[in-house]
Amino acid sequence: MRKFRTLDEFEEEYFRKHPEEIDDYLTEIFQEYAEENDSGTLLASLRVVVRVREINEIAILRDSTDNFCDSKLDIPQTAEVPTNHDD
Repeated sequence: MRKFRTLDEFEEEYFRKHPEEIDDYLTEIFQEYAEENDSGTLLASLRVVVRVREINEIAILRDSTDNFCDSKLDIPQTAEVPTNHDD
């Protein structure tokens, strides 16, 4: 009986051979998520990337994604909270 590979297995093998393409892939899957709001597809794609990259690289990715999101949303790094002084 012939064993078929899943799409995840194919993608994982591809990105192991072409790690330089992972960043573009991540950009694309986040853009698709922003348009379609399909969390299942996003999570499946992220699982592939996690299996390809080592854990320490994922921590770097998380930090850069946080910085990317903050810069795109123009969220200040620190913000003052107004207080009500109606004592």
